[in-house]
Amino acid sequence: MHAWETMLTNLNRELGTRTGDRLLLDLFGLLGYLGEADRRAVGALMATQFAGLKKVALVIDAYKISGVVEREARRLGLDLRLFPDRDVALAWLLH
Repeated sequence: MHAWETMLTNLNRELGTRTGDRLLLDLFGLLGYLGEADRRAVGALMATQFAGLKKVALVIDAYKISGVVEREARRLGLDLRLFPDRDVALAWLLH
């Protein structure tokens, strides 16, 4: 979880120097596996760090999509969706 916190905090800091209200994170090939509690924590972190964004799309290997991160982030007000396909994610972000 420490690595996620560091990465998301640093990314949020970088986003503060840029314009735009949508974000695409390409996480294909991400190593490791998080349990359900950690996935909820990642969703909450994303909701906190990216609260100022209109939409956030994560592109990740299909077998890693369980819905936990997305549900938690959305419950906390972030329009976050996970996709196994980059083109579909981009289409959703731009719609």
